[in-house]
Amino acid sequence: MKYRLLSLSILVTVLAACAPAPTPTEPAVDVIGTRAMELAFLMQTQTAMAYSPTPPPTFTPEPTATATIEPTPVVIEEPRIVNGPAACYVKPDVTSVLSSNITDTKIVELLAVGATPGWYKITNPYFYTPCWVMENNISIDPNMDLSVYPVE
Repeated sequence: MKYRLLSLSILVTVLAACAPAPTPTEPAVDVIGTRAMELAFLMQTQTAMAYSPTPPPTFTPEPTATATIEPTPVVIEEPRIVNGPAACYVKPDVTSVLSSNITDTKIVELLAVGATPGWYKITNPYFYTPCWVMENNISIDPNMDLSVYPVE
């Protein structure tokens, strides 16, 4: 009987040693990280809720009336294409890329006088891009001051 009791106690001890270790019921807590996050949250909420009065304005000057200068209208006779269809080129050269053909009596805006004699830079009335026409294709008022236009 003595041996039986001893055998039984050894058997219980061995079985208990082979059992898996108990798992913790709570995960490990990062105390430092948790405290840092709590402090950051506290500082943000206190900053957002902090009272900051706006100071009263110190000086507001009274508006004064200023004289406005009326622009003087400049009347420029718009040139017209007369010998159409007139070729409109990308550069002031007949070997350049053709932008478009402009029909008779189309009103165009003059942009510049060509550095190459006999050419004028205009705004294409169809595509609203700059292009070049030859002098014999455009009618310009002889009283028009061409010196106000840039030379390109």
